[in-house]
Order: sequence, then C-alpha cells, then structure tokens
Amino acid sequence: ANGNQEKKETMTSKYVRDDGMVVLDALAASGLRSLRYWKEVPGVRTVVVNDLDPVAIELARENVGRNGFMDDLVEGEGTNDKRIYISNKDKSNVNNSLRPKGIHLQVGDATHEMYLSRLPPSLYPHQCNPTQLHYQKPQYDAIDLDPYGSAAPFLDSAVQAIRNGGLLAVTCTDMAALGGSHPETCYGRYGAMPLQRSGYLQELALRILLYHLSVVAGRYGRTIRPVLSVGMAFYVRVFVEVYDDKAGVNNLSLNHGLVFQSTRCSSFHVTPMASNEFVQHHQRQQNEDVTSPNTNNKSKPRNIYKNGRGPHDLGEPSCRETGAPYKIAGPCWIGPLHDMDIVQRAITRLEAAKDNDDIDPAGGTPRYPLHTATTLHGLLVSVSEELIDVPLYHVLPNVCSAVNTTTIPMTMFRAALANAGYRSSAYHKEPQAVKTDAPNHVVWDIVRAWCKEHPPSQKKESKRHRKGEAPGSTGKNGHMEDDNEEGEACKADVATKILSREIETKVDFTIPEGFGLKKKARRFPVNPEANWGPKKAASGKNKRRLSDDGGDEMEKHNAKSSKHY
Repeated sequence: ANGNQEKKETMTSKYVRDDGMVVLDALAASGLRSLRYWKEVPGVRTVVVNDLDPVAIELARENVGRNGFMDDLVEGEGTNDKRIYISNKDKSNVNNSLRPKGIHLQVGDATHEMYLSRLPPSLYPHQCNPTQLHYQKPQYDAIDLDPYGSAAPFLDSAVQAIRNGGLLAVTCTDMAALGGSHPETCYGRYGAMPLQRSGYLQELALRILLYHLSVVAGRYGRTIRPVLSVGMAFYVRVFVEVYDDKAGVNNLSLNHGLVFQSTRCSSFHVTPMASNEFVQHHQRQQNEDVTSPNTNNKSKPRNIYKNGRGPHDLGEPSCRETGAPYKIAGPCWIGPLHDMDIVQRAITRLEAAKDNDDIDPAGGTPRYPLHTATTLHGLLVSVSEELIDVPLYHVLPNVCSAVNTTTIPMTMFRAALANAGYRSSAYHKEPQAVKTDAPNHVVWDIVRAWCKEHPPSQKKESKRHRKGEAPGSTGKNGHMEDDNEEGEACKADVATKILSREIETKVDFTIPEGFGLKKKARRFPVNPEANWGPKKAASGKNKRRLSDDGGDEMEKHNAKSSKHY
C-alpha cells in the first residue's frame, strides 16, 4: 500500500508546478478571458495575451488598466522576447518558470507563437540546433483557443505547445459544419462526416472535435483525456488534458468509432474502430474488485488489435425495425466526454460558495462572485447525471413522432427502461434526450407498448398515395426516396412496419418509488435576451480613425478576433 501511495504522489508531482502556471490566450481579442485567468485562477504566474489584430491588443491594454492591473503588465523586452528561457543556475534543461511573471501583451499569429513554444522541460539544450534553440520558448501549462469559427487550423501547433499534463481548452463555433449542414466542410476540417438533422447532432459535434484532437495529438505520441465537453448556445467547448503517452496512442482506435444511422427511423448503432481483448479485460478489472478471484475458465485474453465490426456482423445488416439501409457518420470519439470526479468537485465548490457570499470558503475558486454561477451549476449538474459510457442519445419526441403517437412522458419512458433492466440518463444540451444502454429494439418495444394503450392518430393519405403509388416510392421507378425527400406516405409506411413487429420486451411503465429524483438545479437555461446569438466577425478594417483633435478614437470593436487563417 505504501508503494502505491508513493507512486501516486510521484505521478501527481510530475504534473504539479510550484512556481505557477503559464497560460496562453492565443486568440485573446479584447483580453477579457485573459484577465479572468489572471484575477480568478489561483497559481497563475504568467498570462500571454496574443492576437493578430493590433487594435484588439490595444483594447486589451485598456482593459488591463480598467481592471487595475497595469502594475502587472510586462512591458519592453519581456513582451516580445525571442530568447530561449534557460535557467542561469542550471544550463542542463529548460526552465519554464523564467518567463517573466505578469501579463504579456503581444501582437502575433497564434499558430506561429505555439510552434515557437514546443520545448518540453525535459529537453536538454545541447540536443537542439543552437540557431533554432535561440528562437524557441518553453511549452505552456494551459492554452485557450476560442476563434471565430473552427479551431482546426490551430490544433496541430497547440497539442505540441502544451506541457505534459497541461490543459487545452478549445471552442468551435462552426456548428453549420459540425452539425451536418455542410458535411463536406466538416470532413475537410476534421476528417469526419456528421449527420444532418440527426437528433444527437449536438453530441456528435463534440465527439467529432475530440476525435480530431486525439488524432492530431497521436501524431506526436500524445493522448488526450477529456475533462469537460459541453455544447452551449451556438458553440461547443472542450477541456482536455494532454499527456505524453505512446502506449496510450496504440489504444486510440479503441476510443474511435463509426455511427450507423437508419435512414428511415431513429435507430442507430455505434461500433468501435477496433477491439482488443487484453485491454478490455484490464479495463474491466480496474472497474471491478481486482482482489476477487478469477472464476473465468477461458484462456488468457490476447493483446491483439482486431478490426471493428459493423451492424452486418452484429446480426443487423439493415435496420431491424424498418428494413432500411444505414448511412454512416464519423469516425468520432466514443470514449468518455467528462472526468466525473472533477465535475463533482466543481459542483461542490459552487454549492459551498453559494452559502458563503458566492466565494469559496476554502480560498480556492470561485474567488469572486460569478454572474453565471447558477447557469454553470445547472450545466455541471446535468453533466454529472449523464451516462459516461453511452455515446449519443435518442430524442423522445422524434421517436414517438415516427409512429404518429403522443410523446411518452419522460419519467414513464425512463421508468420502463429501468424496469426492463437498462440504464438511462438525460443529456446536458437537449431536454428531450434519452441516453441509454438499451438496444434499439427495446426502445421501440416501449413505444409499441405505449401505442397499444394510446393508439396513434391516422394520417391523411398523400396525393401520390391516392394516385395508387406505393407508400415510400418516388412515383417513377418504385425505389425508396432519399432520406432528404421523405414524404407523409413513406412515414406512414415506416410507422406501419415498426408497429407491426411483436413486442419482445416486458414493458412496465410503473414508476418506482423515488425514481427520477434530481438535485435541485437550473437546467437548460433560456437565451439571456431576444435575438441572442453570434455577432458578425471583426473585419480587420477601419477599426481606428483619427479624431479631429488628433487623438485616437477606438471604434466599436467586436469581442471576437478575426479569423487567423
């Protein structure tokens, strides 16, 4: 036990710095988030405020003054210093702590800054070309990427510029691509195909981003560990830790998968890109009591990576409910989206602060009252209730609409899943989402049982159907319509097929005592104001003009930086 404790302390100290963290706000714009890092996060030594737009950096300088931090501003050589920061006492390795303490303002390309900050602390200067070494700087402890649009152009440099065990925060606002409206754009940026109009498109967008991040990191022998991954308003944001882990890169295919979505109903399958008996056995041992004797008489699991299997190999070459073919999305990340221990600790801190004038009584965060504390608490509580090992979800109204029935009350639907022996949860972005480990046919069995008690309404025949054409046909060659051209007749045919199947699951809508009790929190907040959403991107032109009295007058500047690509 003492040996394990010593190992744990060693691993912890490997990533904990006693000289403060160095943070890069790579696309800082007005610098407001940079100032929050400096003011609100304990243990921050240096914040580098970077933006390509000189006007943005000038505005950030004004915000530094407005917040009373001019004494912390690093001016002169320290701001655009190109020298390698090497300890004067010990020339043997790079010392990140010698970045001058304070707030650095710099005008520069974010990608270039990160490519020049790739020196790990373990690197010895004599291993590098002296000329190249002169222009290199140490890695950052935390990097924040929040561009107007996609973060894809910045990820290659970011995963190299982050320290081993450092935190990378990434925001993407290109939901038109990630959400499936422009699948060709999404594939070009992230190497994955989304699904347009799928009920789970919000979560799939997160998983596509994490997939791309993990692939980029894997090129350099690094892995990611998601801490928090959320969809908020009109964007997605992920927080991941990045580690040097070449062995973990070998297991990357186990956390990647494909989505097979039925073209005629909401049934879907998520299949991993590969499988490995040894790794899966080891993961089960970690989740169970490792001291219990092994009663399995099977041979020792082999450490061999095998290609994944699609629905055809799982016994469903086509949709079991409708007989329709599948369309494919992905690859995507199918591992955990969050670190639930960290999420729970954040909830505990927020709740403790609520009883102490919105300030953490232990001296940690939040150090100041948060205007969005209630919204943040509701988001984290929703995240903490999610099934961590179940990718994607069903949208209950969509499921019921497929058979023209009334929407089953959420509590009754989830109670039926629980009574059938399956787990379920909500999803933090979609109020009507149901994440469950139940197979598709169990979900539809519950719907079929509901329809027996609440018969679906009869839809009117379409004009084409009245002409004698087969339901679901194009009216020309008798083939099924493309999923983008689905008509009422086709929908009626789908409902008939689904409801005609026999119920195989014992369905019980009885709500168990205490079922569905939740922690009090404000979930799924509404927009703060009417017509709320992303503003126009900064154009980079005419942001300053000379006033009549000879002084500079700042024109209205968008809080978001212009695109850096």
